[in-house]
Amino acid sequence: MAMEKSPPPAPHFLFVVSGIQGHINPARRLAARLMASAPAARVTFSTAVSAHRLMFPSLPSPAGEDVDDTGVAYVPHSDGYDDGYKPGVHARDDYMARTRAAGTESLSAIVAALAARGRPVTCIVYTFLVVWAPAVARALGIPSAIYWIQPAAAFAVYYHYFHGHGEALASCANDPARGAVVRLPGMPLLRSDELPSAVSIVSPEHKHYLLLAMLRDLFEDLDELKPRVLVNTFDALEPDALRAVPDLEVVAVGPVVPDGEASLSSSSTDMFRRDDASACVDWLDTKPARSVVYVSFGTLLSMSKRQEEEMRRGLEATGRPYLWVARQGAVDGGATLDSAPTPAADAGGGGGEGDAQGMVVEWCDQMKVLSHPAVGCFVTHCGWNSALESITRGVPMVAVPQWTDQPTVAWLVEARMGAGVRARLDGEGVVERGELQRCVELAMAGGGDGGVRARAERWRERAAEAVAAGGSSERNLRAFASGAVTQAVCSSR
Repeated sequence: MAMEKSPPPAPHFLFVVSGIQGHINPARRLAARLMASAPAARVTFSTAVSAHRLMFPSLPSPAGEDVDDTGVAYVPHSDGYDDGYKPGVHARDDYMARTRAAGTESLSAIVAALAARGRPVTCIVYTFLVVWAPAVARALGIPSAIYWIQPAAAFAVYYHYFHGHGEALASCANDPARGAVVRLPGMPLLRSDELPSAVSIVSPEHKHYLLLAMLRDLFEDLDELKPRVLVNTFDALEPDALRAVPDLEVVAVGPVVPDGEASLSSSSTDMFRRDDASACVDWLDTKPARSVVYVSFGTLLSMSKRQEEEMRRGLEATGRPYLWVARQGAVDGGATLDSAPTPAADAGGGGGEGDAQGMVVEWCDQMKVLSHPAVGCFVTHCGWNSALESITRGVPMVAVPQWTDQPTVAWLVEARMGAGVRARLDGEGVVERGELQRCVELAMAGGGDGGVRARAERWRERAAEAVAAGGSSERNLRAFASGAVTQAVCSSR
């Protein structure tokens, strides 16, 4: 009798993600959407042990496994810093070699263990700071894809930086008058203050040189392996940038943000504790529609004491109620990759003398806040996750970019979308109180069909269309999932 063929293995996506909240969140959300696009698929999510133990503090072992309510399994890998990377303790020069060695060994062991359990990995999806992941995929003969969690415009700028335009970009970014412009293939003109900060780095002594070195390694692997590039954006927002790198297949799969109460619930496993999560919403419930200024600069950025004071005075000067997320230790402090922000110690704290006007907390559920009808604008550092969340809720923004891709995000928000206002910084990089007041008033104003609010609402509609059934991003993700299924079947024959 002829032997019956065993069924082909189910497609199994292994997400490999750095232990930073801003990388974990969009990767987890894409993992859940991928499972929805390919119901027969398995998805395993692996981040660094230091982050994993913060996401799952009740596990008996830091390396213990868990499964969330979407069916995504969580298995941590070691990046060589299982207690977290501490810049003041660990040598920066050792970082890349140590993470590469530990990550390669750990990820290879995870893949082998999954195969031994009858769950062979058929595709590795990685984010851009785990630059050693593509080499592991190549060595194990596993197809890979990169999930680019910044704008397509930032990806295009970095690509051209490492492909013949590095000198021009560095010269533009370091123009002392801030009036220089640069034109890259397939891209519109970009000013010096619209470029990602990494392209301004010209010395290995720069405090962020490690980021540039990691990007260089990443793009060298992209040149060799040419994986599919999945970008957390959508076609209507960045049509030029998505086509500005013809040597690679760059496709939009976003905006990848929670899209309802179910998503909010299923995406709630993060490194924050969620005590008194309802306090912000209860406070917002007492405010009129579109009256509240929401302020948050994310989980990594620190704020100088002067900037804190100018921010507080500027918010008070607006005369509007405000909700300000000010993480403990973020003033004159430095966040590290292993930082774990803590919940609000005083969820009802106010802004100095005007404490009836404002509410200051250390954490809030940002999507619930942005979805609340009382919120009228968002003062943001322009992290891409925050910007996309604001776009999908139709909330106008006041852009206060600091570093990495944030200047490029601010350009998209103000110049390309018209859905926000970019604040001008003084010589010390501070937004003064009068400038903040000016920008908030512009963002909060109605302005009719041509106003910032109306444009923000139109972009909300376009973002929703992209991820709806049959939308451009939904089709791209479904095609990626289907291709992986086909690839898994063919490789088993």
